[in-house]
Amino acid sequence: MVYMMKVKIYSQPTCPDCNRAKAYLDRKGVPYEDIDVRTNKKALEEMAKRYGIRVTPVIVIGDRVMVGFNAPKIDKFLSAEH
Repeated sequence: MVYMMKVKIYSQPTCPDCNRAKAYLDRKGVPYEDIDVRTNKKALEEMAKRYGIRVTPVIVIGDRVMVGFNAPKIDKFLSAEH
């Protein structure tokens, strides 16, 4: 399946849920932009301002936003984009 929507993950290298989410998307063949908020303070502030959240992961799929790793919810968001 080809995924055309933009996927972003605001993450930190030591965040277990961040790593699970990225591994899950990798297994599904879904390309994503990984934004490390530990080294990119501007992205951390953008995440906090735009989504009102300062914890990771924040996963943005199209115009849908979720916090944490939830495989069924990721699948639902991905399927809604087709």
